[in-house]
Parts: sequence; C-alpha cells; structure tokens
Amino acid sequence: MVKLNLELRHRAKPNESYDEKHIRFLESIADLGTPWNLEGLMPLPDIGSELVISVSLDKLLGAGVKGNITYKYRSEKYLEDNAQFDDHIQIDFNEGKISLNEIIRILKSYIPAFDCYRATLRNWNITKSDWAKIVEESNNTGKDVNGRDGVYRINPINYFDRELCLRAFGLSPEQIIQRLEGKVESVSLLHGGVLLIYSTLPVEQGNFDNIDEEVKRLLQ
Repeated sequence: MVKLNLELRHRAKPNESYDEKHIRFLESIADLGTPWNLEGLMPLPDIGSELVISVSLDKLLGAGVKGNITYKYRSEKYLEDNAQFDDHIQIDFNEGKISLNEIIRILKSYIPAFDCYRATLRNWNITKSDWAKIVEESNNTGKDVNGRDGVYRINPINYFDRELCLRAFGLSPEQIIQRLEGKVESVSLLHGGVLLIYSTLPVEQGNFDNIDEEVKRLLQ
C-alpha cells in the first residue's frame, strides 16, 4: 500500500501570534464540514523549551488518517529564512483512503486559510529517498533547495506562492500558467500563487520522476 503525505507550509513571522494565526485558520475552514473543519480540536498548549507547538489531528480525521499542526516560536532573533522555521500541517494516509479530488478541495480552503507558501501531496517512499540528495545539494549550494528557495520535486498536486515561484523557477505564477496551460490537467491562480495539478489519477511510483522532469522542462 502506497503511503501518501499531504504537506502545507507557512513562513512563520516574528510579529504574528501563533495563537491568533491558529484561531484565524480554524475560523477560515469552519464551513468545510467534518472532519476537515477540525471541529473539536483542543486549544494550543504552552510552547515548550523546544520552541515549537504541535497538536495532533489523529482523533479528528478518522481511522487510517493521521496528522498534526506545528507552530514555531516567534522571535526576530530565532526565526530565519529557512523551511526549518516554518509552521506546517502534515496529513498521512494510504492511497485510496482520500480521493485526489477531495484533496484538491481541501487544499483550496487550507492554502489561503493557513497562508501557505507551498503545499504538495507526496509519495512518502519517494520523499524519504530524496532526502539525502536534498541535504547534499543544500550543503553544496547554501540554499534551502526544497524549502523556501527551491522545489526539488514537482508532484502530481502542488502549490507555490509568488515568492517561491520567483525563487525556484525565476517565473511569476502568471508565467507558469502560460507555460503549462493545456499541458497538465489544471494550473490556476490561488492565493496569489499557482495551484499546479499534473493529474488526479493515481500515479505509479516509477512515474514520479517523469512528472518532475516533464514539468521542469516546460518551465525552462
């Protein structure tokens, strides 16, 4: 069984209260309906010595679906322009448990509500196999190559905000749409960035490299 991971990331800001951000997020998704409105989520705990707060979504999302929301400590001295200082949402499930069309519906609400700069649906086995190469490339270039500076792998479903589009591809969201329209299943503006859907059909693990190579070639 293929394990999938839905990841959404937000650039934490020193002047942005994580408590207020959390409340705004929940208010913004309230109309989604159960379980995706996260109704009944416990209040955020106090931040600990590890400078991070994480709340589990496991009891809310139903059997076979696990997740969490994580917020980072806010301070100009602590936060850096790197993905390790992101707030993020992670949701894990097996292929077929949630339809890809349902994932897109969720993303269209969660991305603006969480003020994401990137979001993607990943094959977890491929993500793990990419890790060593991402670390090596980051060390060699000094860039956050799969975070705030770049996109290491384009997946079947992706979101990139305007800043990430410019950093990763040297293109605006509008330019990306112009290059990809009619060549992928869907590409459109969302929350000032681009929602790029290569396909909502199940993708064999061996085809993930083909998707990444094809889309990046079209964006060159």
